[in-house]
Amino acid sequence: MSYAGLDDKKFLRTFLAESEELLEKLNDNLLELEKDAGNPESINEVFRLTHSLKSESALLGFTNLSELAHRLEDVFDRIRSGNLDLSRALMDAIFSASDLIHEVISRISAEQSDTGIDTRSVIRELQSLAGLGYESDEEQPAEEGGKEREEEQGEPPALKSFQRSQLLEARDRGESIYRLTVKVSKEAEPPYPRAYLVFNNLEMIANVIQTTPNMTIPQDDRLYRRLVVLLSSRLPEASILKACAVDLIEEQQLEVLQQEEISRLLDAQRGAGTSRFQAIRSSRIESASVRVDTTKLNEIWQLVGELTIYKAQLSQLHERLCRRGIAMRGEVERASDSLERITTEMQQAIMGTRMVPIAVLFNKFPRLVRDLSRKLGKNVDLEIQGKDTEIDRTIVEVLSDPLTHIIRNSLDHGLESPQERRRANKTEAGRISITAQQQGGKIVIEIADDGRGLDVKKIREKAHIGSEVSDEEAVQYIFSPGFSTKEDVTDLSGRGVGMDVVATRIREDLKGEVEVRSDPGRGTLIRILLPLTLTILHSLVISCGGSHYAIPAGDISETVKVTDQDIAKDAAGEIYDYNGERMPLIHLDSLLLGPENGNVSRARENNAVVIEQRREKVCLLVDELVEEEDLVIKPISDLLNQRRLFSGVSVLGDGRIIFILDTAKVLESIESGGFDGV
Repeated sequence: MSYAGLDDKKFLRTFLAESEELLEKLNDNLLELEKDAGNPESINEVFRLTHSLKSESALLGFTNLSELAHRLEDVFDRIRSGNLDLSRALMDAIFSASDLIHEVISRISAEQSDTGIDTRSVIRELQSLAGLGYESDEEQPAEEGGKEREEEQGEPPALKSFQRSQLLEARDRGESIYRLTVKVSKEAEPPYPRAYLVFNNLEMIANVIQTTPNMTIPQDDRLYRRLVVLLSSRLPEASILKACAVDLIEEQQLEVLQQEEISRLLDAQRGAGTSRFQAIRSSRIESASVRVDTTKLNEIWQLVGELTIYKAQLSQLHERLCRRGIAMRGEVERASDSLERITTEMQQAIMGTRMVPIAVLFNKFPRLVRDLSRKLGKNVDLEIQGKDTEIDRTIVEVLSDPLTHIIRNSLDHGLESPQERRRANKTEAGRISITAQQQGGKIVIEIADDGRGLDVKKIREKAHIGSEVSDEEAVQYIFSPGFSTKEDVTDLSGRGVGMDVVATRIREDLKGEVEVRSDPGRGTLIRILLPLTLTILHSLVISCGGSHYAIPAGDISETVKVTDQDIAKDAAGEIYDYNGERMPLIHLDSLLLGPENGNVSRARENNAVVIEQRREKVCLLVDELVEEEDLVIKPISDLLNQRRLFSGVSVLGDGRIIFILDTAKVLESIESGGFDGV
């Protein structure tokens, strides 16, 4: 049965929260056991975790989940008693059981039954490898739908947000959207390598949006007899089918999706329905509860108490002033200062409850690298540092897909095969490192590999850029929309697929930056810079054209005074010359209101703000620099932001609405010619 019959769902929420933590520990210990099969601490911990899951799921009536956990517990009972050794085949079966447990719990969190997944094959494989014997079919959890269920599994799951972004951008680029279905011959055993060859060939020439089953997070080999690929390309159908010309591929079916079908894919709700093929491990189990350190809660409670006291004190002082008309300026100021201090501390404490260690995101990558490296036949050493770095939980959810894409690209296209590495005098095992650290008001995440690197010469050829652009600037072109969707099949083409969407998500959704550095033959480094939070922004408030605006302090290089002697003109407009560095000069009021409405008159000395994005600078001329302030960001309506120059709105202490400039969009507007100067 499911939890639907419970009167109080708080038990379910507690179960889901505890299960999420349990599964993370289970995955960590299984990865440790793969390195050291005789580790007694990990063996005992896995036994304890499966026992807890068995008991708690049985208590809530999830009999299928309880049965699966029970069988896994039996296996580890034999291992810890010394009656069973951990073979590679048994380890694979244990990982499959762990994945299935995660999938069942994900279904439960989506308010679905735990009986809709066939657990019999996994249980039988565990029992066979562990020497526990088979159970009769009557004793096995019932499978819903039988053969009909297998057909249902072939239906692709709803697109995730990252995939929807890829589809939208491909449609905007005018590319055709294809759905390709291929079947792998029964003679191919295992089928995954053949399916992966097709997938890899397609990535070389097109933008692969979704695969069913998931190719980036490998699953049970038996699922890969049939592969469905959603992709976009400007190539003709014959070129797409040619990429599928792989030995032991039996059938190929290519369909060009019409606008109605594309709209249906985009409109489909995320998470609608479930699929055995869905990459459950790529997302955290949905839970309505949030675990917060009790010390943080105590700190908030104490600050709230103080805030209440000072608020009452201010009210009393106000009444006395009104009643007696006596000047009590000093007392009011002291109370106001105390209130300001308490409010600031309370704000910081509350922010602490929103922050989570980035380990909640990083902990899934060892399993991803382990599975994919085995499927690709590559030896990979993964290094992770900075797991304790704290980041806003809202950022974690959005960052998951782009990071997964980057790591998969590093492992697939960046790292060479063992044979190639030997020929290049490298160790057979490639290395991928993931690090996170806080630098000032930003989180810096770096993903590096010691693989073949990017071919700068090919980038120059494809981007049609000459020697006037440095190598460091040239590699940034992999973030250009559609850059990798080319007819020629090259290593470069596969390396760049989807990187434009990665950059878009990080820059637009997370208000961050992404950079790439590559050393041919030695490796590639992807560097991501993110704000600590998306809800509170330290900003400079400026006045311009009679209105107040805010500029994120992290994007400000400096504030300056601009005189007539500092300004020159060229064909593009006005140029500000600051200590020999030339940059575009923009009158902010003209940019926001249009040259015909802006105040183009200049004083002898003007206030200006130098903003910097992606190593590009622009000088914004403003009327007044007002103050620095922490602003709480609120979303802005598209009707008020048709030119997309604002990232949000906020409210000042006096109740006025203030628009927050999106500095990246300001630079894009200038670079694209959307602003003609004054």
